[in-house]
Amino acid sequence: MKTSAKISIIEKSGDISAIFSGTIEFKPEGYYLEYEDGDGINCIIGYSKGAVTITKTGEPNYTLVLEEECPHLFSISTPFGDINASAYPTKVNSRKNKDVITLTLVYDLAIGSEKLHQELKLKIEPQE
Repeated sequence: MKTSAKISIIEKSGDISAIFSGTIEFKPEGYYLEYEDGDGINCIIGYSKGAVTITKTGEPNYTLVLEEECPHLFSISTPFGDINASAYPTKVNSRKNKDVITLTLVYDLAIGSEKLHQELKLKIEPQE
């Protein structure tokens, strides 16, 4: 059953950079989180046993799989064509403290010749 959730994006400094309303659905093996970001892109994040799948639909479209020390090649679909990319995750962690879930993702992202270091921390608070 889907439950309303407040999703906060946490910066390295600990400050909140964005807050979204969405839903969370708990499954025996993990959970699924769904929300729309500020740019009209629908985000679905699934967590199960140390692996995260991030699917974004809108412009651009892609599915990214993050599992520690497992490189992932994927394609980003844009109106101008597909772009090949790869992710090299170093940390995939989900912790639950009382009713609050913290999802931490650290990975290097290569898009063409550009390389980016990504750190994403989500605070997920199910709403009753």
